[in-house]
Parts: sequence; structure tokens; C-alpha cells
Amino acid sequence: MVTADDYDYRQLLADNAPVGEIRYLSNGSHPDDGATSEPKRIPGEQRERIAETGRLFLEKTGGSSCLILSGRLISQVGGEAGTTEHAIIQCCLGRFGYPEAPAESEETIDLVLDTLGGPLDSAFKTVLALRRFTKRLRVFVPRRAKSAGTLIAIGGDELFMSPFSELGPLDTQIPDPRNPTDLVSALDCYQSVDYVRSFGLNTFGRALSALAVETRTQLPLLQMVNTAATFSIGSIAPILSQVIPLDFGGWGRTLKIGEMYAQSLLTRLGREESDSRAIASRLVYGYTHHPFPIDLDEAARIGLAPQPMTQPQYELARTLLAACSGVDTVVGFTDEPQGDHEETPLRPVIIPTPRTPGRDGPAGREQALGSIDEGEPPADDLS
Repeated sequence: MVTADDYDYRQLLADNAPVGEIRYLSNGSHPDDGATSEPKRIPGEQRERIAETGRLFLEKTGGSSCLILSGRLISQVGGEAGTTEHAIIQCCLGRFGYPEAPAESEETIDLVLDTLGGPLDSAFKTVLALRRFTKRLRVFVPRRAKSAGTLIAIGGDELFMSPFSELGPLDTQIPDPRNPTDLVSALDCYQSVDYVRSFGLNTFGRALSALAVETRTQLPLLQMVNTAATFSIGSIAPILSQVIPLDFGGWGRTLKIGEMYAQSLLTRLGREESDSRAIASRLVYGYTHHPFPIDLDEAARIGLAPQPMTQPQYELARTLLAACSGVDTVVGFTDEPQGDHEETPLRPVIIPTPRTPGRDGPAGREQALGSIDEGEPPADDLS
């Protein structure tokens, strides 16, 4: 069965998927010397509305800086200019300057996060970058931080969720072995082998019991065991013969990436290693399917300790997201001083159209292996 999330994800990887850009809200960007793109500014009136909403949001949260990350997480093989983490670093450099080690800034960064996911590497590096610039990172999820976005959500010192927001499992999406143009959870592939193994063991037990009944235990035990084993192996051998050992190892490795990243971020926050390991394992292996909604209650149940957003915080965050909706990924501080935007050009980072796994060669496959998002909504989808 193909779900709506499956369809969205396939559309995201289609050859005719829309080209997006990383747009900076603020002037906190340090343009790359090698960049050739013409600056593309967010219209001043729209930027002013976002800035005013951001100031109101900070009044309700008590934070120092309001940072928006809205849209798909981006990571490009062989380059950094078009990545989400690069955009985050440039904005933070522009606002805070070069970070000390450890971070000396007393400012609290309130990150308003809304994403359907993307590459795990990009999510992990985004959190590492933010932690270089602040001692206190609070993540607000008014709507969704799915898949790799969940990695960012759990990397903050505090996580705030609305009654309607959701996180998602961290099981990596990979090209479907049966049809490389489609995607499937690596967990499906990995656990399918376990299922076949369990099926073989159950078949062996049933066959041995049936032989004992039919022969009234007149056959020697060793003969019955050998006969049952031959029968059970014969029932699963054709299935297991289709599994390529290298692929099987790859499935396990891709799942370990999400597990390791989640455990690392949670441990860095001071959690006991056993707790971090349990939560990370749950996020990767503990859910039936990739779009499973991890809401406020479920997040609390597995130990993430989310805090509820107040109604004013929720409404203002949704207003911010509505102003940033569209194809592009939007990154920036909302509360930059007015009038500074004209002094530093806003240089966008062009994001190439995603390539379809299986049709675009090794590079397309490599990007898909690290990607666990669930597609991109239409520009007006703020449900």
C-alpha cells in the first residue's frame, strides 16, 4: 500500500521536482568568495512582518534570539555551500562572531523548527554547529520535525511541542531492492531477514512435532531432526538466496547511523548512556512504519521530556512558518536589527533538483542512503 507520505517522498525525488534555495531572513550571512549566484532577497515587507512576529515570539519565550529553520534539510555530496548546516553556520557567524571553545555566549537561541527531514548527516552537523554558538538551545516544534528533523529536535537543551506537533522515527530510507526507483525503510529490509529466520525456526518445530505424531515416535530422534531441518531449510532457502550479504550489512549500517547520532546528541546533553541508548534504539527500531507520528505524549513516554508550547507561542510560531512557506528552505534570525539588511547582501545557495535513486548513478544513491525525509508539502500546506 502506498501512503500519502510515500507519494510525497517519491515526488520529492522526481526528476521534475522544483528547485529550491536556501534563503536567509537576516543579514547574518557571510557570502562565499567563490559564490556566483546573484543575491536574492526576501521582500522587505515580508521580512519586516517576520521580524515583528519574531520579536513577539521572544517576548513569550523569554529567549534572546529567534532562529527559523523551515523546509527540507539539504546536504550535497562533495560541497558545503548548498547545505543546511552551512547556512546555519553563516547566520550564527554573522550574529555572534567566531565561536569560542567552549561556547561563551549567554544568549539563548530559540529555534523554530519545521521540516519533513533530509540527510542525517546534515541534521547532526546542524546541531553541532548551533551548540558552538550558545550554551542554551531550545527547540520549538509547532507542527512537525519528522525523520532527520527529529535529530535536531532532540539535540536541544529543551524541546517544546504543541498539542498538534509530531516527531518521527529515525529509520533510514534506502532504494527499494525490488525497484530502485522507489524508496523503502532500511528497517523493513533488515527485519525481513529476521522474519524469514523466525519462520524457518517455527517451521522446523512444527515439522518435528508432526513427524513425531505421524510416526508415533518410531523413527530415531536424529532422523526426525534431520528430516524436519531439511524441510524447514528448503522452505526458506529460496527467500534467503535473494539477499545479498553486502546489502544486508549496508541496511544494518544505515540504521546504526541514526542510532549513533541520536545517542551521541543525547549523551552530550548529560543523559546517562543507558538512557541515551534506549531512546536512540526506540527511535530507530521501535515503530511500525516511517510516518508514525511521535506526538507530545509519545515523546514523553520514551523519555524525551518535551514541554508543552503555550497557545501564544504556538500561534506566533505558526505565523512565522506561514510567512516562510514555499519551495525554499528558509534559515535565519528573525530579530535582526532593522536597516542592516541592505548593508550585507543576502546570497542564496542554489539547491540542485534531487536525483532519483537507481536512475542517476552512484551519487543519487549515496544521497538517498543518508536521507530520511517524507517529502515536501505544497506551498500552502500549513495544516
